[in-house]
Amino acid sequence: MDTSLLQKHISQYKKHLQDNLDKHKQDLDQRKQRTEYYQSWTKDRIAQMKEEDLYEYISKLWAMLIWGNKKYVVDKLIQDNGFDTLKASLTDLVWGKNPVEKRWDDFRKKIKGLGPAMMSEILCHVHPEKFIIWNRRAYVGLNYLGV
Repeated sequence: MDTSLLQKHISQYKKHLQDNLDKHKQDLDQRKQRTEYYQSWTKDRIAQMKEEDLYEYISKLWAMLIWGNKKYVVDKLIQDNGFDTLKASLTDLVWGKNPVEKRWDDFRKKIKGLGPAMMSEILCHVHPEKFIIWNRRAYVGLNYLGV
């Protein structure tokens, strides 16, 4: 990893934070609310989820920002995977006891239409101390830094 490049960008980011303190505080508040929302979805609560709950759960993801018709995406997830299978797989991904790599691989094999960006975002919101968001932006950034 190019640590000098990383330090350069950290310094720039710190300056940006100081210059935009109010926006930074708003962003942190929104992230806290998002984390609290996703952490409120316990294993039992996901198991009792209704289709309209799934719509709210999925539509709040940053990875869903590109979709104008979020209902179409959620309806397609249910149609392609079955609602009960989707809930069971989601429960196992987020709250399962197996190592995350096994839960991840099992979810990817069983569930069509919900990819790494959404999966990692959910895991990151529920368990922010353990997981990061893995999407194209993260990949490009880490590649840029030589990781």
